[in-house]
Amino acid sequence: LIHTILQAERQREIDLSRLYNEYRDYVSKESPSHRADQQVELLNRFALQYKALIGGLGVTPVACLGRRIAAYDVTTLYPLALLISVADISETEKTTMYNDLISYVVRRAVCGLTPKNYNNVFMNVLRHLAKMGISSIELRNILKSLNGEASRWPEDSEFLNACITAPLYPGRLDAQKMRSMLTELEGELRRSVKTEEPVAPNLSSLDIDHLMPQNWYSHWPLESGHIATDSDAIAVNLVVLAGAELTPEQQLVRKRQQAIATLGNLTLLNLSVNRSLQHSAFLKKRDGLIAHTCLRLNVPLIAKDKWDEDEILERGKKLGEIALKVWPKHD
Repeated sequence: LIHTILQAERQREIDLSRLYNEYRDYVSKESPSHRADQQVELLNRFALQYKALIGGLGVTPVACLGRRIAAYDVTTLYPLALLISVADISETEKTTMYNDLISYVVRRAVCGLTPKNYNNVFMNVLRHLAKMGISSIELRNILKSLNGEASRWPEDSEFLNACITAPLYPGRLDAQKMRSMLTELEGELRRSVKTEEPVAPNLSSLDIDHLMPQNWYSHWPLESGHIATDSDAIAVNLVVLAGAELTPEQQLVRKRQQAIATLGNLTLLNLSVNRSLQHSAFLKKRDGLIAHTCLRLNVPLIAKDKWDEDEILERGKKLGEIALKVWPKHD
C-alpha cells in the first residue's frame, strides 16, 4: 500500500528496498502535511481507495476498475489508478478514465502486444496528468499519442480482426483473462436485450468451452466429409513449419486448427456439463446447452443445426462488434 501511495505521490518508481528512506524523505521534504495525524489521514484516504481497487468490491469507479482488471495482473497501473481515485473530479470523469485504461490493457492483450513496458507507460502517464491536470481528455490524448509495439493503443480494425481471427485460448490469453473477457461480453449482451436478469451473476466458477472441441477428430468431419486424425493434424503442422505447400485436404485441417482457439468458438459452461460434452458432436452439445444454459453467449447456439468454421467466423464477427462497445477507443 505505502509503496503504491509513494509512487502516486512522488510520481516516480520507488525501490522497495528503500521504502523507509523514501517515505521519510517524502514526509520531511515533499508532503504538505508533516504532522503524524495528517499523515495517518492521508494514508487512510489512499487505503480506502486501495482496498476497493484490489478487492473489486462495490460500485465506486475504482472498485469497478479493480474488478474488471483483476485477471490482467497489472499492478503497475495501481499508482495511476490511485492518483485518479483521489482527484477532485466527478465520479463520471473517473469512470471514463478507468474505462480507457481498461480498454488499453485488454486491447493490447487480445492483439498479442507485450505488457512488459507497462511500468514505464503508466508512470509517464501519471507524471503527465500530475503536471497537465487530471482529466479524461488529457488521459485519452496521451494514450492515443503512444506508438511502437511496446506501448501503442490498438485501433478498432486491429482489435476487431484479433477478436475474429487470433488464437486467444489457448494462445494470447490465459484462462483468467479469457473468462474475464467472456464474462464482460455476456454482461454487454444482457444489457442489449430485455432479459429477466439484466446483470450477469458471478461467472468465475464456469468452465471455458471450445464449442468445436480441441480434440475434434472423432465426431467432427471436415468440410469434405472425411474424418481426420491427430496424426493428420501433426503432419499439417510439420508442413507449415517447413514452409511447404498444403494439399487441399490439409488446408481443411489447417483451417479448422486455426478456428478452434478463436473467440467465435469460445463460451462459458457449467464445469460438469462441459466435462460430459467436451468431445461430443455438435447436436449433442446443443442438447446440453438447451438443458443447462441461460447465458446470452449461448442462447443463439440453440437454434443452430450445425457448427463449423463458417459459423465460428460469423459468431466471431458478432462478438467482435460487441467487444468494440465493451472496450472502446474513442476519437
